[in-house]
Amino acid sequence: MTHSNTANNIAGDSKNLLTDGIQAGSVISDHSDGLNIPKENEFSVRSALLDDAVIMESIEREAFPGVIPLSRISRDITRNNGLYLNAVRRWRSSEKKLKSRLMIATKAEKEDGRFSARVKRSVNRYFLDYINPPRLPPDYIAGFVGLWFVVNEAHVIVIGLREVDRRKGVGELLFISALEQALANNSKVVTLEVRRSNDVAIELYRKYGFQKVGLRIRYYSDNGEDAVIMTTPPIQSEDFKDHLLNLTKQHAEKWGWAVRPGYLGR
Repeated sequence: MTHSNTANNIAGDSKNLLTDGIQAGSVISDHSDGLNIPKENEFSVRSALLDDAVIMESIEREAFPGVIPLSRISRDITRNNGLYLNAVRRWRSSEKKLKSRLMIATKAEKEDGRFSARVKRSVNRYFLDYINPPRLPPDYIAGFVGLWFVVNEAHVIVIGLREVDRRKGVGELLFISALEQALANNSKVVTLEVRRSNDVAIELYRKYGFQKVGLRIRYYSDNGEDAVIMTTPPIQSEDFKDHLLNLTKQHAEKWGWAVRPGYLGR
């Protein structure tokens, strides 16, 4: 998610974006000291705003069709023990010309050819265009990650991406940012759940030091699939910090360096 203007806004807002909840680490770093990074990432990371919720909920519906219940992001953004981070970039001129509803509806919702779906779209278009147009966020949101902090543990509750922004390193960027925030908030370990069949995600988490520690049977509501519980070793150890820093450098060398509210590491 990166561009200089957005990065400046992040630096200016990171201390007070979340009025009631956990705040992103107030130190902003480009983490590029001593690195020969040939490019800057198109995306940057910032804390979520309440005005982002309508877009984030649309992304969640697209990323997890059929999963019920979905998160109440508009509520969770201000949880005392919660933190959401968004991967963002500048709006493109072609996107600004679109009606706000096109930035909210998922691809499946826009392409649904059923009569009931067409009627719903017509009603929504009138409502969103003339009655209650939503406030769009200041930048384009490609995806988000949500965390809860409970005692000494950080729990990654969701990572959601737009379909068009997958395979661009955005998901891993969000995951790195989540781990950095867990460090900044003095968590001792990080945990998460992942579908038992999601081998790609499991291998990514293993790369970052997570290990399987249990199962939640029939955890997912759409198909009754089991969830694998994974957790890190102690993240405040020098070994974990060094490992995370090395993987962060590798990501930057591949995708470019992304500005984000983060943990400096040293």
